[in-house]
Amino acid sequence: MGQISEADNDVLAQPASESDTVHNSSNETPPPPPSASANLDASADSLKSSTEEPNVLATTNEESFMSANLPPPVKHEEEGHGYFHWVIDDFTQLPDRVTSTTFTVAGHDWDVLLFPRGNQVEDMSSLYIEYKPRDDAKEGWHACAMFCLAMSNIDDPALFTHNVAQHRFNAEESDWGFTRFIELRRLMSPLDADSRPLLENRRVRISAYVRVIKDPTGVLWHNFHNYDSRKQTGYVGLRNQGATCYMNSLLQSLYFTNEFRNAVYQIPTENDDPKKSVALALQRVFYNLQVNPEPVDTTELTKSFGWDSLESFMQHDVQEFNRVLQDNLETKMKGTAADGAIARLFEGKMKSYIRCVNVEYESSRVENYYDISLNVKGCATLRDSFANYCEVEMLDGENKYQAEGYGLQDARKGVIFESFPPVLQLQLKRFEYDFMRDAMVKINDRHEFPPTIDLGEFLSDDADRSMSWNYVLHGVLVHSGDLHGGHYFGLLRPTVDDKWYRFDDDRVVPVTREEVFEEYYGGEFPQAQAQGPRARMQGKRFTNAYMLVYIREALRDQVLCSGDAPVPEHLLRRIQEAKDEEVRKQREKVEMANTIAVKVVGDAQFAKHQGFDLCYFDDRQPTSNALFNERMAKSMTLLEFKKLYGKQIGLSPSDFRFWSMVGRVNKTTRCDFPLVSPSSELTLAQVKEGRALKWPDLRFYCEVRDESSPADFATVAPLPGTSLLHAKFYDPETGSMSGVGHLYIRAEQRVGEVIPKLCELAHLPEDTPLRLYEEIKPSLIEEMDVNLTFHNAEIQTGDIVCFQVARDSEATKHPATVPEFFDDVQHRVRVRFIPRPGRNDVDEFGANDSPGSDAGASEKPSAVVIASSKLSYDKVSVLVANELKMRDPLKLRFYTVSPTGQPRQPVRRSATTTLNDMLPNMLYGQQPVTVDGLPEYAVMYERIEVNIDQIDNMRSIRVTYVGKTMKEEHQFEVLVPKAGKSQQLIEATYAKVEQALRNAMRSPSEGAAPKPFSLSFYEVNKSRISRMLDGSEPLSQLGSPGLSDVVAARQMTEHAEAVAEQDESKMDTDAEPASKPRVIEVYHFYRDLLRAHSVPFLFEVYPGEMWPDTWARLERKLGLGEKELKNLGVLYGPQGAHDLKRCRLIQGKVGIDGGAATSPSTGQHTPAATPPPVDAEAAADRAAKSVSQAAAALSNGGSSPDSVAEANANLCLWDIIQQAVEDGQEMDDGAVSAVAPFGFIALNHIDRASRHRGAHHERAIRILN
Repeated sequence: MGQISEADNDVLAQPASESDTVHNSSNETPPPPPSASANLDASADSLKSSTEEPNVLATTNEESFMSANLPPPVKHEEEGHGYFHWVIDDFTQLPDRVTSTTFTVAGHDWDVLLFPRGNQVEDMSSLYIEYKPRDDAKEGWHACAMFCLAMSNIDDPALFTHNVAQHRFNAEESDWGFTRFIELRRLMSPLDADSRPLLENRRVRISAYVRVIKDPTGVLWHNFHNYDSRKQTGYVGLRNQGATCYMNSLLQSLYFTNEFRNAVYQIPTENDDPKKSVALALQRVFYNLQVNPEPVDTTELTKSFGWDSLESFMQHDVQEFNRVLQDNLETKMKGTAADGAIARLFEGKMKSYIRCVNVEYESSRVENYYDISLNVKGCATLRDSFANYCEVEMLDGENKYQAEGYGLQDARKGVIFESFPPVLQLQLKRFEYDFMRDAMVKINDRHEFPPTIDLGEFLSDDADRSMSWNYVLHGVLVHSGDLHGGHYFGLLRPTVDDKWYRFDDDRVVPVTREEVFEEYYGGEFPQAQAQGPRARMQGKRFTNAYMLVYIREALRDQVLCSGDAPVPEHLLRRIQEAKDEEVRKQREKVEMANTIAVKVVGDAQFAKHQGFDLCYFDDRQPTSNALFNERMAKSMTLLEFKKLYGKQIGLSPSDFRFWSMVGRVNKTTRCDFPLVSPSSELTLAQVKEGRALKWPDLRFYCEVRDESSPADFATVAPLPGTSLLHAKFYDPETGSMSGVGHLYIRAEQRVGEVIPKLCELAHLPEDTPLRLYEEIKPSLIEEMDVNLTFHNAEIQTGDIVCFQVARDSEATKHPATVPEFFDDVQHRVRVRFIPRPGRNDVDEFGANDSPGSDAGASEKPSAVVIASSKLSYDKVSVLVANELKMRDPLKLRFYTVSPTGQPRQPVRRSATTTLNDMLPNMLYGQQPVTVDGLPEYAVMYERIEVNIDQIDNMRSIRVTYVGKTMKEEHQFEVLVPKAGKSQQLIEATYAKVEQALRNAMRSPSEGAAPKPFSLSFYEVNKSRISRMLDGSEPLSQLGSPGLSDVVAARQMTEHAEAVAEQDESKMDTDAEPASKPRVIEVYHFYRDLLRAHSVPFLFEVYPGEMWPDTWARLERKLGLGEKELKNLGVLYGPQGAHDLKRCRLIQGKVGIDGGAATSPSTGQHTPAATPPPVDAEAAADRAAKSVSQAAAALSNGGSSPDSVAEANANLCLWDIIQQAVEDGQEMDDGAVSAVAPFGFIALNHIDRASRHRGAHHERAIRILN
């Protein structure tokens, strides 16, 4: 807390603000008050009566003084107030700390605490007020009070200085006040010649004025140190992962909807993956909210969404998050006991209608909704927002409605509700796009919401009114901040009782009803009561309601108090397992603190070691040559450990001794010092501390007694002047290194003198010539001069000598010398060569990338190669080809793998390219280590159809194969010559498709595979067909990356069979049977014809075929689901049409996904959303109006989906095309450049596939389950 500054203590100073709260005093035991202050009350009374002017602001005019300096609180209710005067007769004789007598205000006891010469400050007086708890005070007592402390002149109480503060007094902070209340020089000296000092004749008056404030919530002015939400409220919060406060608020609201919680518990999740199942993660969150005493973590839930840690620091849209979460759960609930629960709780119905004024005609559509977005701007109350939502628009004048059978009519257009759900979620549009500013803005206008609201007036006349439509507020989700960021929290009413709580991430605190229904309406702050420079300026509130949750009063008991469903047994089991795991980890942690890892290497491990040093003490040590590695109590003595280790190796403690291992500066680990008496009596902890080892473990070498060892071998160190030397023998014939043992050498001994001993250790003839090397460090292996002494060669205890038979160099497949062997070891890696995925990330047919490859199998095997990273490109190709059983290694191409697991550019083959050039960059992180002790890397390979030397003359073209339906879409990368013709691409694609179909059928023989259908090849540019391919086009003009693709589609040969099965009555008898079908293009767009997406295709139209039959064929070709088909808008346009006004609406509607909304949107921008540019928004509006006008002008049935569907039953697409021809449209049956001269069908819908791939991903929310 900050101290009061000097300026705040001037005579007649303004009262201190809340921010000027100061230090509390120390809690030393005060001495008794001095005798000079014994007659306090009498002195105060006499002074008050002697005041000549009652209206003068003086400390003895108590009520006036309190009204001026300690006015009653505006937001809080007062429990009582009072005052107290304390006259000090001899200020200079006071001890360092003195306490007044106790006085009582509103049933609470207080005293004043004075430090005449300052509390830990110099030249100051410190003054505090102290709460005195009574003997019967309850544990956790507290009292809230506003207080004013003043010092005044005894004879002139109008001369004073004072300070004001407020505080929550409790056992931890029982006194509060002002450490720098007044400087001593200002206390004792007058400010000028005409005034008097406060301390006159060593006398001064100290006054205390106290207002005790009621605390209905129990947390008024709480500092929340050591606050226990469960203990105080019975509820716990959710931890914020960074920016998940919006999610926490919504989850708490859903949790207290008991019927929803019970439905979530009923979802079967016993076989779900905890890392991927949203339902399971939500069950665990709800259960922990029920039973946990601490705030609940949501990391598992966000991971089940597919979020990474970064997305937890990004704020998302509450509304969209709620929808996606409920969609996910609703899908999971299908076919279970919880099926339909979300719809029962949150789904309502609304009707969009157009009703004619002068004739009996109405066009309407009923839609379901899960939440409602209401306008805030221009609406003072929630009822105003509903009225605005249901506002009726008059269609008259130039905007008359085209009613079927009645022509243009005056009409009313609007929305009315058919029903409201039991739990009504209302989104307030606090964030909108401002066209004038060309930016998103937050609407902070005042918007009042009532505790109850009757929504019956917004229901249609035929709505069910058997129960009241009165709704009670149970949740307010609040956003505090502006467009660029802020904080979310929830105000919730968990039960039918009128008790509200603020759920602010991990903290839950009670709040008053007044706070809920006033503080978060938005608008402006009320004009401050206090005047002067500290008065709060009037301004906008940036903390206001963002989402409201109302519950239907008639169903409230069912929704909130339906009883807790039994928690699934598997969930309890999993949670218990998680708790047991946590207990185990805690136990391990304690064990780790009391134990130490001990690792021992013996001659057996040294003999098999193929690397540097005696062994590896880390993960590089192979499990086949494992060391002794166990944790031992730190208090265990070395002798005790020696006995334990001896039992494991079957030796007596007198038959071996330990050597401590030390890490040298050259990064090697070598023997350093024998651990013999008296070291045997040391504990393992003392051994580690005594050797000052840098490792967290103890590392020993076990030397076993041999025939040359002395009798006291295990207890006495080697003779002075001798050094322990280890020896390794390398055999170039086998390429293996083996540790053959150890020997003792003397410093003055020549290196060559130990050659006979080395031959003996390696079981070689005594006169075998040897070449000796010193293993200095991994990158430095030096040959030794046998004529030098060991002293001159700088050989010491722990060094390692490697030797091999001296012979002329011969060609060998293994390294020829010891340095070459260690160089190979240093660069040896384990590489897993994995097949490169197809260009479409997955090969959906399951086909091999190379139909003509040697293997000829559909699966793509991996190959594991252990080799030096210096190995050349060609040698690597040979090794991988052998593993893959390929005949030609030059038909392999390799790719480095990125940190995200994607292939980079192919590795270029050259004389200097090595395996190291194929490996990932080590800067991306440490590579995993395998059980073989080698770092493992991943490299991708690809089987190519031509020799890699020819690859520079080839190019890859992406071909999209479309099967019977558009859902059967597969992509291939086809290699063709750069200077070739499209015929070569066609032939190669046929081969790819045929091989893919054969592999998909798992047929072992080529003859058993079905022949592919005849294919039509055409080029697609910006999702529109640009031309057909006949084999003569130069390949250099095809397949520009990012601009165009080649499509190979099955030719339309299925109609002949379909027509034969049709009822002849459906066909037009006047049509010419011999008429050729007309081919039109079918493509996809969204709102604007120029915003095409997905893969287009050609479609045949037959004479006399009515639209329902045409649509049935088109449905089969599209292969879409019922929900997707329902949202399609189908338009016909003549060739060359780029404007929606020239098109005819054939079927469906143009709704939210179609550009012309027929009902108010429930969408809403968020602070994190990126606003669209003005021109883009305007273009979308123009497109929406165009579609609406086209629908009205061309469908002959108005904009009603029902009327359009009725009219379509009598439509014939052939006739529409013919009418376009007769109207003078330019069409040429023989035009080659016009692929579909008879026009096109355009399907209006969102490109959901591209959005899923991320091309048009508008939000950051991704729930993958």
